[in-house]
Amino acid sequence: MTQLGGSAPSAQSAQARHFPRVFWGLLALTAAVRLLGITRPLLGNFATKNCVYAMIARNWAEGRAGLFSPTVDVLKGGSRSWHMLEFPVSAYLTGGLWKMLGGSLEVWGRATAVVFSVGSVAIMYLFVRRRHGHSAATAAALALALAPVSIIYGQSFMLEASLVFFTLATFYTLDRWLDAGDGWLDLRHLGWLLAAGVSLALLLLTKIYMLVVLLPLAAEVVRWRPAAGRRPRCAALAVLLVSILPAAVWYAFAYRTASPEGPFAERIFYSVRQSGEAQLAAFRLLWSPDFYRQILDNLTGVVLTPIGFVLALAGLLDRQWRQHAVWLLAMLLLLAALPRKFHEMNYYYLAVLPPLCIMAGLGWQVIRERVCPGPTNLRSVPAVAGLLLAALLFSFRYTARPAFVTPQEDRGVLEAARLVQQLTAEDEPVVTMHGTTINLLYYCRRPGWAVAPDAPELEAVLEDCRRQGARYVVVVGEGPILPSLVACGEDFRIHRLPE
Repeated sequence: MTQLGGSAPSAQSAQARHFPRVFWGLLALTAAVRLLGITRPLLGNFATKNCVYAMIARNWAEGRAGLFSPTVDVLKGGSRSWHMLEFPVSAYLTGGLWKMLGGSLEVWGRATAVVFSVGSVAIMYLFVRRRHGHSAATAAALALALAPVSIIYGQSFMLEASLVFFTLATFYTLDRWLDAGDGWLDLRHLGWLLAAGVSLALLLLTKIYMLVVLLPLAAEVVRWRPAAGRRPRCAALAVLLVSILPAAVWYAFAYRTASPEGPFAERIFYSVRQSGEAQLAAFRLLWSPDFYRQILDNLTGVVLTPIGFVLALAGLLDRQWRQHAVWLLAMLLLLAALPRKFHEMNYYYLAVLPPLCIMAGLGWQVIRERVCPGPTNLRSVPAVAGLLLAALLFSFRYTARPAFVTPQEDRGVLEAARLVQQLTAEDEPVVTMHGTTINLLYYCRRPGWAVAPDAPELEAVLEDCRRQGARYVVVVGEGPILPSLVACGEDFRIHRLPE
């Protein structure tokens, strides 16, 4: 075990190398609660985000885009547009699997997220067991497995499940290398350091704001006391710095490509520039009491549930929490740097979830040692089973609708898209109207435009689309009554644009 200040007692560090049955049970539970809706379409909760990454994966897999131009089907400047925000590692992984093995792209996208979620729970258990023992590891892994945000976005076609995995993989592999002591030059141990560098590079490529984890990672290295002197510490810091380079190159390229004065300005769907500019006006939220009320609501609800939140607070009673104090501080800095993101989009809490789950694990360990010290006995089994049942009920209270239910207003999308594919050629542009989302355009499998039904000067917008080759407008849900109705069904209509 890594010898850091405030480490767990040596009795806890002597862990058996085999995996107990509870470990496999945790992995099975993690997969089971996320596989319930794996065949559901990408509709409902944050459908636009899901469809953006599905479009990127499909356009790359089908050869319409390169790795360095993540492409969506929304037409801008006469071509499919570029999403120059992050490098979507897991979306490209999904696209590659779909291209090789076939099947449903949506199912592959959800399955990729499930695998990352299961991997995250496994690494959480292994990491916390090394640091704090079996009891804390089991509770921390269970907290991650049942965290509502982890379930909702751990089966979505989004990048957040991979974000948690790469974060935990970075901390765990670095911890394994630091544990090598004088044998840090051994090739087996250097492999852990290399794995830490690769995991960190993938993490930063996925989300640049995860640069904040450099603070706790550097603290881990600096607090380390290697017998071999300073050289291994310098080697670790060097690897961490080198791991930043791929993200630095990519984001510099994305920022330059999205320049309003550049030659590709008309092709940008969304970019890191726009994201940064939108954030500049959000810092006033830090002075709003409602912002902090919302944070508390999220932490006691969709993030940790009331049980997980209480356990995380109880973790402060265990002195071992100080090992993760810098990590928690980094997460506070992230929240302060992106107040609007956390206020409006709860999937951002996945970035701060790992240390919170570790705190919950420590909290459970404190409660167990004080309420029921010694090995688990028959008298404690009903209490543990009741707590687990309550945790499951709270978890499904927050996940049932967003994770597994397709809203009524989205149920005409698939049938409308099927008819559009019959009416149009493969690359023929179409106009879609389904609120402000692009999910209808994704299912049409055509390039085109997602026009809001209440868009100003709608007739002029539709005329511009007609001049660029569109023949049909498909409306799902509420929308204007247009002439030349071609087909209709439950909650959708297809109209032909005038010649």
